[in-house]
Amino acid sequence: MRRDTEIEGVFTTADDAIQGLWALHMYLKAAADIADGREIARNLPQQFFQLTHHWKRFYDTEELVAAIRETGIDFLLCRASLVSLVAISEAALDRMNAHLKALRHCRRVKGNKSLLKWAFGQVKGSQSGSPQMLNRLPETCGDLDNARRLRNCIAHNNGKYNNQYLEGAIDDGWVIIQKESAATCDMGKRSVIQLTTARYEKFSRSHIEFLHILHNTIQGKFFGHRNGYTYADEGKNIEWHRVLVGREDVGL
Repeated sequence: MRRDTEIEGVFTTADDAIQGLWALHMYLKAAADIADGREIARNLPQQFFQLTHHWKRFYDTEELVAAIRETGIDFLLCRASLVSLVAISEAALDRMNAHLKALRHCRRVKGNKSLLKWAFGQVKGSQSGSPQMLNRLPETCGDLDNARRLRNCIAHNNGKYNNQYLEGAIDDGWVIIQKESAATCDMGKRSVIQLTTARYEKFSRSHIEFLHILHNTIQGKFFGHRNGYTYADEGKNIEWHRVLVGREDVGL
């Protein structure tokens, strides 16, 4: 039987978007690492920037460059990339769930935690993946839930751990809960979340791997398609212009 094109489209869109996010992250990190700070300052808006449609905000370009360099490009990029990574994944799960609900294959769920619980339930016991991928799947699911909780802290708690990060993990007896080691510090100090590019890449790999397993599982369970989607079988090379801008043509 043929794969469901709607589910496949949701999956490939998310897959491309996550690869594009990785590419942008690595490009910006490399550029920032080799760039001359004074040259960056000269190419920034000078003296002020347009804060709103009506207000201008005065600032010192060299002070901005110094602050970013002292804070660290890894610190800033990784948090922004993680937020985007979780958002892409959440949108994919929401669209898959909505499509399957329309076909009366499942109930409709909302919210990232509920969507993750639903998706974890779909892949539990799945055979759609290599032995290594399937053996690691409970930990991979834990990575996705860890990313969700980190995103919530970044977006809603000024980038600091809170008790909800420690206590709000999905704990169903199958998912292997993942936590950042720094989160075990005295929570009264409201420790700031520190991520590295290597840590972000681990989250990225887990999201892509999970989405591949979920897509193949859904295609087999609900649509009778047993041949899993792989880049080699699909003849899918990386087309960076399409991955980055979502278009087949290079010119914009």
